[in-house]
Amino acid sequence: MASSDTSFLDRVDNFQQSHAVVALPVAVYKKFSEDEGGRLASLISYHAFLSVFPLLLVLTTVLSNQLGPDSELSRKIVTTAGGTFLAVGDQGAITPLQVSGWALAIGVLIGMWNGLAVSNSMQWAMNVVQEVPKTEWPGLVPRVGRNIGLILVVGLGLTLTTVALGFGVALSGGWVTVVASYAVVFLLDLALIGLAFRIATVSVISWRQVLPGAALAAAAWLILQAIGNTLLTQRVSGAQQTYGPFAVIVGLLFWFYLLAQITLYCAELNSVLARRLWPRGLRSVLSSQAHTEADVRAYKSYPRRENQAHNATVHVGVEPIDSNESTTNDAPTK
Repeated sequence: MASSDTSFLDRVDNFQQSHAVVALPVAVYKKFSEDEGGRLASLISYHAFLSVFPLLLVLTTVLSNQLGPDSELSRKIVTTAGGTFLAVGDQGAITPLQVSGWALAIGVLIGMWNGLAVSNSMQWAMNVVQEVPKTEWPGLVPRVGRNIGLILVVGLGLTLTTVALGFGVALSGGWVTVVASYAVVFLLDLALIGLAFRIATVSVISWRQVLPGAALAAAAWLILQAIGNTLLTQRVSGAQQTYGPFAVIVGLLFWFYLLAQITLYCAELNSVLARRLWPRGLRSVLSSQAHTEADVRAYKSYPRRENQAHNATVHVGVEPIDSNESTTNDAPTK
């Protein structure tokens, strides 16, 4: 019985390894799990809520002040693209503040200060995804520089895509205008995410290497921006009985966590493709055994990534599964 089960598993494993449409998603899922991607996404979403939320509140206030509180264009921008974050259904999770001038400027500064935490979390996650040894992670000054770059890229990019999609939906140009606005937003998201992927890690990665994951993430972000209001409304409605007035906060945290997970999965796709970490064997998925060459490369890279001293040497060895196989040992690595 055990032999037949093993034989069946081998057949399934051989099938998935020989078909990229299956092997690549399996490898991406496995690396995401080994990198503790869920924990990293939780950290990013928590800090994103605390930083992006106030900045988007400032955006609604500026729109209201410049276009008028009853402006149809302002309402469209908020309830379409920006509605993903700025309003949940008819509850108005975020409404314009009755402030201007210095108060808004202070709000922007506070949001950017809080944004340092989310950009720090993003740097941590991307260095893990790209297998950067901790000895090569940036120090305080370079890290702050990258933080500012990420805040500017993501903050300005999110504002541009929000306004662009809102304008496209608000303008009365028919389906051609709507399709054109979605195309513009996709290209903006593609450039935004690709640039963020490169800034967030000290690993040198080219635009060609970030393109697959950035394109997939941009498409996912666009879809989520389009259906965000409906999705969040359903999520909040389901949580109201349990959480009451805090249901809106729960819904927004869910939204940021979903975006963070999608972004990290797409970053993992780039890493898997660049480092040839596929196909992975099902034994690595089910029992954490290195079975394929991609498994060996992956399991060798993790101890190196955790090296925290420049004068420490890491020896990595992978024992064979079968007794007639030779042990694969690695040269000492600093």
